[in-house]
Amino acid sequence: MNTLVEESLQIAAKKFEKFGFQEEQVEKLLLSGKRDLEAEIGKLMQLLSEPEPEKEAIDKSLHALKGLLYNLGNIEAGDKMNDLREDVSLHVQIEKLQKVLNGQ
Repeated sequence: MNTLVEESLQIAAKKFEKFGFQEEQVEKLLLSGKRDLEAEIGKLMQLLSEPEPEKEAIDKSLHALKGLLYNLGNIEAGDKMNDLREDVSLHVQIEKLQKVLNGQ
């Protein structure tokens, strides 16, 4: 499993338990979070693999990913996605994104 997803789910599990959710509720939330993260990461990877990636589409995907990460309590990774959105050069942005998504 993707390191970003695994890390986020671990953070979320602790966060949800502290909120007082029951175990079955936590499991459902984690499954939903995992599904959404994997879908958005897949979308982003597809955008990055395009011969001519569109910066606006990548930025939208990063924004969605940032929100998902924040919802799961992975503030550090969410901040990273926000910082990546601010890269002016598409080439630099793609290079950094690939490192983050590949757990480097």
